[in-house]
Amino acid sequence: MDLSLNSYLLFWISVIGLCFGSFYNVVILRSLSNESIVFPASKCPQCGNKLKVWHNIPVFSYLFLRGKCAFCKKRISIQYPIIELITMFLFAFSFVKFGISYKTLLSIVLSSGLLIMTMTDLKSKLVDCNIAIGLAVVGFFYNWLVMSTPLDSFLGVLLGIVIFEVLAWSGYLFTKSRAFGEADTYVAAALGACFGVKGLLWVLVYTLVSAMIVIVPMFLYSQYKKNNKLTCVLFLMFLLSVLVFKFYFENFVTLAILAILGFVLAIDVLKKLKTEPSPTYLPLVPSFMLGALYYLFF
Repeated sequence: MDLSLNSYLLFWISVIGLCFGSFYNVVILRSLSNESIVFPASKCPQCGNKLKVWHNIPVFSYLFLRGKCAFCKKRISIQYPIIELITMFLFAFSFVKFGISYKTLLSIVLSSGLLIMTMTDLKSKLVDCNIAIGLAVVGFFYNWLVMSTPLDSFLGVLLGIVIFEVLAWSGYLFTKSRAFGEADTYVAAALGACFGVKGLLWVLVYTLVSAMIVIVPMFLYSQYKKNNKLTCVLFLMFLLSVLVFKFYFENFVTLAILAILGFVLAIDVLKKLKTEPSPTYLPLVPSFMLGALYYLFF
């Protein structure tokens, strides 16, 4: 493709990404408040005044208004420009990576749906399963019409459901409820539809790695707030033993210490889960998003 044409398309795809990011903010906030995403018109969440057209220019309005409402002068959430910029990057990077192709459209749709579900999961631990169902439908038709692998897409859906329902119901072995929310199964099934069996397995591996980065610190913080300092100390000792084994002394003694600390930490965590009156669900969709995008792009 001609470089000037490529740059021209990239510019407008980035602009479109900013505009969609502004719309995604509306979807995220109104899906949590059960409002229509169409009516009424955009308004300040603080004072309720309807915003003018020039108040809704992605990123630039936020900067021009210095992060404050034009009417009541109260702070506007930094979420607005962040989501707009992330969406712009996802649209632009999809085009740079895959060019003019159906895979670019799949990438844009998939990353958009995952971004919206990630934000609602982080804000209120709620996920709109209809978005996941929509992504599953898009993934199935992409694999059917473009890749000619509808069976692999269908099997990916089944595998996602089976894996996460087994994991979720295993929670009853340690607590009085599921280990994961039902929405996580919907998301796993959607990713199976998009990537097929082999792709889903890789996505789940990357999801596990990102979950360790995202969820473990959140879990430790919750334990610290509950004054369960023993759990935090055990985890830090376990992490230190892993680093020592991996980078310094890789022998039987350090492996034995690592295994013992890991076993003690697991027992401590399971004991605390059993005594919890209600489970504390940690957001898993952000890890799904990181795992899926890493597999998709790299």
